[in-house]
Amino acid sequence: MDNHEERQGRDELSEILRKNKERRIKEEESGDFSKDKTSVFREELFGSQNRGSRSDSDPMPKQTPERKQNSAQKGGSRHKNGGESFDEDELHDIEFDEETDKPITDKALKRAREAQKQLKKQRQTRKTVFQIIFGVIVSAAVIFFGVRLGTGLYSAISDYGGLEDNEFEVAVEIPDNPSVDQVAQALKESGIVQEPEFFKFYLDLKSKDEKWIRRHNGGAFEGGEFILSSSMNYGTIVDTLLPSGGGKTTVDVTIIEGMTAIEIGRLLEENFVCRAEDFEKFYREKMDKYDFERRVTTSNLKFNQLEGYLFPDKYEFYECSALKADPDADIDTSEEAEIAAQKIYSNFNSKITKSMYKQMNEMGLTLDELIALASMVQSEVSNVEDMRKVASVFLNRLESGGDFSKLQSDVTVFYVQDFIEPYYKDYGLTTSLAAISHAYDTYECDGVPAGAICNPGMDAIGAVLDAEDTNYYYFCANEETGETFYATTLEEHEANLVLAGLV
Repeated sequence: MDNHEERQGRDELSEILRKNKERRIKEEESGDFSKDKTSVFREELFGSQNRGSRSDSDPMPKQTPERKQNSAQKGGSRHKNGGESFDEDELHDIEFDEETDKPITDKALKRAREAQKQLKKQRQTRKTVFQIIFGVIVSAAVIFFGVRLGTGLYSAISDYGGLEDNEFEVAVEIPDNPSVDQVAQALKESGIVQEPEFFKFYLDLKSKDEKWIRRHNGGAFEGGEFILSSSMNYGTIVDTLLPSGGGKTTVDVTIIEGMTAIEIGRLLEENFVCRAEDFEKFYREKMDKYDFERRVTTSNLKFNQLEGYLFPDKYEFYECSALKADPDADIDTSEEAEIAAQKIYSNFNSKITKSMYKQMNEMGLTLDELIALASMVQSEVSNVEDMRKVASVFLNRLESGGDFSKLQSDVTVFYVQDFIEPYYKDYGLTTSLAAISHAYDTYECDGVPAGAICNPGMDAIGAVLDAEDTNYYYFCANEETGETFYATTLEEHEANLVLAGLV
């Protein structure tokens, strides 16, 4: 419906209503009620059109045959008002609203209902548009804050667990007597920590643990340069940055290349760092705190799961005063043993670089295989030049395609005899001694043994990664002079055995 016609119709009806009210008031005052509402309304609505005839000069309204037929059937003439046609007979059916005294006709109702319908439609359209806009805004806000929250939570979890995909190492400089904020900021700037506030929250929780406070000298950081890895979790980072002991006496302990885990435990007990049996707990099983451990395979054929990863170096440990005061006393030094083990493993973790892992992968070696081969090289010879040649012998045998399936290294046999068989019963293992011995004895097993036979240094590890290019498949050494002989064929090797004084 046209809005102009609608307004015009309402204005006309309102004007008639106003006049009707004025007339009724006058009639009530004069007592003249000769005309009913319908008559008055009809007279005001049509005026002179009811009383006079249409001029001959007025054009006839165009009507369809159907409309003419309808008018004739009703028996009354039609009149126009406000763009609408009314039959006079229809006026007899007019009703008035009791509250507004507004005349109610079919046409008026239709007009009012159409206007109400249009208004409702407009309101509904505006409401729908508003709901869509509001929904888009709310959805965008939910997505934005959800992504931000999710990203922050993921970063915090990655920080805490050391789950950074892009592994790297970096030297972090911590100022002297730093605050927790300064430490967190230094870690943030170096890329080791993504969410410093979460790191500070972690420290705040730990600072309420009395055992943790005693272990870390009250939780006070010291300045210095520290080598950290993006794969370190919060516990490892804190262990690396915080001193341990709290005013205790320190002792220097040097772990020599080629020492076994059992020998290192004895060395720590001799220097009153911890008991050997307590230290044993931390090399028999993985600690799951360091990046390198993710590459270490747990196997029931391994005698010590972390043999080979106790990095040889000079360390400063805190003495256990109670152990020193009475070495025979029944003292639990598990806490001191754990601190010592963490320091050693953290050192190994920092020594094996990304480039070394890459080179290892290119050679088709696992970390366990690399360290096991390096431990054999370490036990066989002592100088770097010979290490690279001995490493070439082992690698050539591995690459021979089965012609030399067994590495046949004597030092693996000695490890079984000296460090597996005497301690097997004490370990309470479910795997048989025969199975474990077979997995380490390279005269019996194929390829690399189940685990390392000692803890190699960087020279031995580097010798495997950068072995000399040779065609050697055999070697032997003169035990008195230390000279090593190499051979390609069995005949050459047998002749070298004579030269080495071994036959």
